[in-house]
Amino acid sequence: MSKAIITGACGFIGSCLARRLLERGDEVVGIDNLSRRGSEFNAARLRSAGMRLIRADLSSQDKAEGAFAAAGPADAVFHLAAQVAVTLSYQDPRVDFRDNAIAAFNVIDAVRRHSPAAYCLYASTNKVYGHLTVNRPVGEERPLDPYTPYGVSKAVGEMYFTEYGRPEFGLSTCSLRQSCIYGHQQFGVEDQGWVAWFSIANLLGRDIAVYGDGRQVRDLLFVEDLVDLYLLLWERRVGGVYPVGGGEANAISVSEGLDRIAAITGRPFPPITTEATRPGDQPYFVADLAWVRRLGLPWSPKVGVDAGLRAMIEWQREHLDEIRAAFA
Repeated sequence: MSKAIITGACGFIGSCLARRLLERGDEVVGIDNLSRRGSEFNAARLRSAGMRLIRADLSSQDKAEGAFAAAGPADAVFHLAAQVAVTLSYQDPRVDFRDNAIAAFNVIDAVRRHSPAAYCLYASTNKVYGHLTVNRPVGEERPLDPYTPYGVSKAVGEMYFTEYGRPEFGLSTCSLRQSCIYGHQQFGVEDQGWVAWFSIANLLGRDIAVYGDGRQVRDLLFVEDLVDLYLLLWERRVGGVYPVGGGEANAISVSEGLDRIAAITGRPFPPITTEATRPGDQPYFVADLAWVRRLGLPWSPKVGVDAGLRAMIEWQREHLDEIRAAFA
């Protein structure tokens, strides 16, 4: 049995990772401030499954130190807690910097003292590439060039994880620049998690807006495929920084996503409002997964877009009371 610490354990990806680890018999300590919509429902499920939850604001050095001291040494640390909306980063860049850059530094520095032997994985974002104009997959060679405050704050956290992975500090660190992750246990909102938000809005009969022409392309990666990758990277203690998403086989436009969701639910969307493109929105992002083959990792996305959407919508239908309460 191994022990893992997950920050943001009651959020979307964190709760899916925690559940998987608990199911295989690992000890899981979750650190979360429960600020995300729907996180209290995920927290209740995980606590009942055996996860120990420490409620803490990781942007506070003292609270981060206290949380990691209380958690004790671990075999792995997954830093998934973050402010995740580009829009909020423009509205309040100080909060964005606090919750991303400062919190990430507090986490990796606390790991250095309390779990120096742990494998440390940082969930970064494709937004660290900035205002991309390419229409081909983005690989390892693409440099950091953040364009939004959110991209900057996540890049800062990523660079600190990379720095602490150098010989001078000696930690074992890896960062994944994640594209569009979707699936169950995701309480997506308009500002973040567009796939889940569109299906939630469809099921609840809510109005939605499309920002831009709807032709923006993302490679969708189902959350269970991402969790598979996390566990494989931990097992092999892979270090470095890599882009990850569903790849070209799972790339769709926003408009295509709307059509597929409506086809699965059997419910048409109310009239859709079109708004101006939001600052920092990349017209195209698909991750080049050649690094996976280069490292000889036995991983590739298994869940196609249609199957993933069906699984996500099935979960949403089964938990519609929770969703209604979260969006009340």
